[in-house]
Amino acid sequence: MPNNQRLIRERLGALGVAPQREEEILRELGDHVEDSVAALEADGILPEEALRDTLDSVSDWPELRKEILRAETVKGTMNCRTKVLWLPALSALAMSSGLLALFQCAGFVPRFCWLSEGWGSYLFFTFYFPWLILLPIIGAVAAFLSRRAQGRVIHRLLAALAPPLGMLGLSLISPFITLAIYTVMSLLHHRHVQSGFSLIQFLTAFLVYFVSWVLLPALALLIGAAPFLRRGNRSPEHANRPCKTGAQNAASGSPRVCRIVFCQLAP
Repeated sequence: MPNNQRLIRERLGALGVAPQREEEILRELGDHVEDSVAALEADGILPEEALRDTLDSVSDWPELRKEILRAETVKGTMNCRTKVLWLPALSALAMSSGLLALFQCAGFVPRFCWLSEGWGSYLFFTFYFPWLILLPIIGAVAAFLSRRAQGRVIHRLLAALAPPLGMLGLSLISPFITLAIYTVMSLLHHRHVQSGFSLIQFLTAFLVYFVSWVLLPALALLIGAAPFLRRGNRSPEHANRPCKTGAQNAASGSPRVCRIVFCQLAP
């Protein structure tokens, strides 16, 4: 509504951004004002009074202007994917690795389950029960952090499963590292170095590693993250009046403006 945008411009002042971008921001603000006015009119309030109450609900327009400018500053903002995925995932990785190191330093010994002679006595499953018992808490924290940043279900799931996914990636690149080491040793000693492992042995070792350090931790993390993986787990405010879609935010150029405006104009 042009009239709403004019009133908002008078209260905000110049934003100091490109004219086209400023018009987009004012249009977005105007849309939120219009939504708030419509909600108040539905409660029986006159249009003029509803508009005045909506504009007065912003207690500090200069502060709102600063928040918008901060959101528009690329260096001063965090990428949306960083907040909903990478930070929760790194938190889960740090907590799981730190907890495992703490248990090792404290003297907790994992339980080993050796394979039979037919499969090779050099392979064994590793069950770090104290670590596995506490992993659901880490999965819950990672999924909660992603949900609080308005991450999708897939973001919450990937953030919670970051530790076993990291282990899986390590297991996939380790054969190439081993092959490179054997190649370098062969070149240095000018002779062929036998690895001593057959393909069956390698696949068996990978399966044992996968079960011990990928599958079991993933199941434990999923137990903790499960309550936060349900769709619609958003805050009540966002459920009552959702922000724009991702496509609309991408078109406007600033996904954060929607959330900033909502917090300021929420009744």
